[in-house]
Order: sequence, then structure tokens, then C-alpha cells
Amino acid sequence: MQFVNGQVKNDSLKYYSQLALKPQRPDDLDKAFNYFQNHYENAAQNNKLSFVLNDLYYISSIHYKKGAYEASEDKALEAIKILDANLDYEKNTQLRKSFYTLLGLLYYEQRNQAKCLELYDRVLEITDNARDSAIVYNNISNIYRRDKNLIQAKAHLLKAYKVLPRLTDTLAIARILDNLGFVYSLLNESSKDLPLMQSALELREAKKDTTSLYTSYSHLAEYYYKVDSLDKSLKNALKAQEFANHINSPIYRHDALGMLTKLSKDSHAKAYKILNDSITNADKERASKDAFLKYDNSEFKRKALESQLKEEQQKTRTIIAVIAGAFITLVSIFIYFLLKSKHRKEKIQQVYDTESRISKQIHDEVANDVFQFMTKLESESLSNSHLIDDLQDIYSKTRDISKEHGSTEGDDLFEDVIKDLVLSFSNASTSVLAKGNADIDWESFSKMKRTTIYKVLQELLINMKKHSHASIAVLAFKNEGKKIVLNYSDNGVGCNLNKSTGLQNVENRIESLNGTITFETEPHKGFKTQIII
Repeated sequence: MQFVNGQVKNDSLKYYSQLALKPQRPDDLDKAFNYFQNHYENAAQNNKLSFVLNDLYYISSIHYKKGAYEASEDKALEAIKILDANLDYEKNTQLRKSFYTLLGLLYYEQRNQAKCLELYDRVLEITDNARDSAIVYNNISNIYRRDKNLIQAKAHLLKAYKVLPRLTDTLAIARILDNLGFVYSLLNESSKDLPLMQSALELREAKKDTTSLYTSYSHLAEYYYKVDSLDKSLKNALKAQEFANHINSPIYRHDALGMLTKLSKDSHAKAYKILNDSITNADKERASKDAFLKYDNSEFKRKALESQLKEEQQKTRTIIAVIAGAFITLVSIFIYFLLKSKHRKEKIQQVYDTESRISKQIHDEVANDVFQFMTKLESESLSNSHLIDDLQDIYSKTRDISKEHGSTEGDDLFEDVIKDLVLSFSNASTSVLAKGNADIDWESFSKMKRTTIYKVLQELLINMKKHSHASIAVLAFKNEGKKIVLNYSDNGVGCNLNKSTGLQNVENRIESLNGTITFETEPHKGFKTQIII
């Protein structure tokens, strides 16, 4: 999987990038490796950051495809270390996604499921487009499929399948169709399996992509073996071996020979395959422990560097605040802001009191009357059950309106109130995540301010549920000096920004707290909001 964009308009670079990503001949990977190794050494000598990072990605990727996992990991971690030292680099997030994903593939091969899932979760947190999300869901599915957790494998592939109409990458579409069909075959859902795998094969043949064609024929060989069509299984296994030899990939050649051995009638060959698989898996598990330590060490250094950077930024803000404070000497200005603040608080309190009063009135006078009427209808055994159902709907809507405009918290901590809000908007098709919630001292805020923040978050999630069709949404909280920053993002369909009543209410509420809010969205690029209070 590749997230890295071409960073220069250089014909040679584009040519060798294609050789590395989609090798078609036995010596393609070797040619690409020699080119990028030389290019990297020259870029490093001349301190060309973008070239260095781009070259490291391809070098690491080629090592991975040739089965040199330790060398691949070393190059990926070298790149992450450079990214940690250059947090303000404009492509930092984009490149970090690429290297996290590549490390995920490495640890997948080394049987380290926990570290794979951790890395892919990190990628999902910073992903803002449908293609990247679909590919990550596909990779997560592969982890669960190998561990024979086919229900989870299918669930994550269906998340990827859901965004197919928004994809234009033919090979990405083929990958999802092929894997979903293969999982269906393992679950014995025979009406769906073979058509999906054949559709994927047709897309790959149209693109003439040797690497992905190997995967199609390998899956078809497994499928026909499972349904006891051994002639067709052997035919597809031989095609898979042909493509594996053509691109000279040790990983693919090993897997292809394993399938052919399984099809062999020689009992000694089958016994050898079982023993060889056992030894190979044990070696990978031992290697995964070392990989775990290397990655954790890199993450520790990155977090320490980020902490140091935040501390320096805090010192800088403190110095600026002291200098600015020296110029605020006029008492009239101080009084002006004091009166303005008092007026604003009174206005917020009025809004809060009004909403609470309306909520109580709706619940006490309308919802209770409807509920009593429903009880009366049921006791009189009226035959019109539809009337009771309609009243039940009216009662539910009235209760929901009361809840939406009423008080957000009782004796619960506000941190738990936000957790409950996030959980209430999460379901099988949409994952809502909250980061940094526990780091905010919510109890230092007034109840009125907490209520306003809650309603803003609620409005953003309602807007997501109604309009964005997102599969993942993230609420991120962090302290910046005396202020808190709330970042919201989702990977939905996006739009040309036109503030609806809901978004206008969000803006008004934040302004009433003397905060700032910015919206960022474009069609097919998700929706983002930053709030500073």
C-alpha cells in the first residue's frame, strides 16, 4: 500500500517508482533498489529532506517485497525518526501514514497482531479520504482472516466495500472485491464468493498488473481446493507460481510452492510442508518480539520530542503574555472588558435557563400527558393498535427533544458524559473516537460552559450522522496553555460549505463563550472543525 505522492517531476524517479510498486519482471525490484539507494545517498549528502524520505519509503518497500523484513523495518524506523525531528514538515502526516502502514504489513508477516492493529488504528486516526480508509480496513481484515476470525474479517471488508462507489483506483477496488469474495468462500457463502473473485480478476487482467494477478490466482486455487475441484485448483496454482516467478518475489514463490505441495499426492511432500510452515511461523513470531521493541523505542523518542516541543511552545507563549500584559495599563480598557464579559455570561445564562425551562415544560406537560393517554388507550383494549404505535412515536420524539435541550449531566463526571455521547453515535457502520478527553480538567469549567460545549459536540455529530455518510469520526481534545482546543474530523463525503441552521447554532454558541471556530470541507475530502476556547 502506498500513500506517498510523487515529490518531483523526474522521469527516472517515476519510472523506478513504478518498478518498485508494481514489478512486472524478475529484475524490476533489483533495478529499483539500486536506483533508490544511489538517489538516497545523494539526497542525504545534500540534505534534501523530501527526497530522503521518499527514497527511504521505496527502499523499505522493496526490502519487504524481497522478504528482508529486518532491513525493511530499519529503513522505515529511520524515516519515522526523521519525521519526529521535523514535525513542522508539510508532508509529515501524509508520510507518517505511509510508514505506519508499511510497518503494519511487516508486523503482519511476523505474526504480531497487536502491533499491526495499533499501527492501523493510528493510520485511521489521521486518514481523511475514502481510498486510504478502504485500504486500511482491507489490511485489518487480512489480520483477522489469518487468525481465522472470519466474522471480524468480513465486517471490516464490508466497511471498505461501503466506500467503493467513491473510489477511482481500479486496483484498490479489485483488492477489496477479491478479498471479500475469498472471505465469503471461507464462510461458505457460496452465492457471493466466486463472482466477486472473478470480477476482481477481470479488473486486474485489464490493468495487466502482475503482482495483483498473483493474488487472484492464489485465492482461486484455494477456493477450488476447498470445493474439491482439484484440477481447477492446480491450474490456478500453476498460474500463481508463474506470476510469482515472473516478478521474482520470494514471498509469493514460497506461498505458490506451498499450494502446489498441498495439491501433491506425495505424502512426504505434504508432511514437509506442514513442518516447514511450523518452523517458518515460529521464526516469524521470534522476529516479531524484536520488532516490537524497535518500534516502541521509536515511539518513545517521538513522544518525548513532542513533549519537549510543547514545553518550549508553552514557554514562548508565557513570555509573550508577560510582555503583552505590561502594555495593558489603562483602567478604562480593563473595565470595558469586564463589563463585556459580565454581559456575555448573563446572556449565556439566559439561554441556558430558557432551554432548561422549555425542556422541563415539554417533559412535564406534553410527554407525561401523552404517556397517560397511551396508558388509558391500552387499558380500554381498543383495537386500533396503530393509534397506540403513533402515540408511542410522538412520546419518544417529545422525550428526545426534552433530552436534547435539557441538562446534559447529573451526578456524572463530564468526562463520562462525553464518552456516553460518543458511544451513542457509534454503530456498526460508523466508528466515533474520542482522544484526549481525560486530559481536560472539565470540572474547572462552569456547568453552563460544559453544557454549551456538550451541545456543540452533539450538533457536530448530528450533522455527521445526517449528511456525511462517514465511516469514522474523531473528536480530539488538548490543552494549549489556558485554552482548550477541540478538533473534529470525519472521512465523509464533504461538501461545499454552506452553514445550515445546525452549524450556525454551533458558531453562535462558541462565540457566546468568546471562543473561535473554523470549518474546513470540500466535496469527497471529509469535514473538519477546530474550536478554541
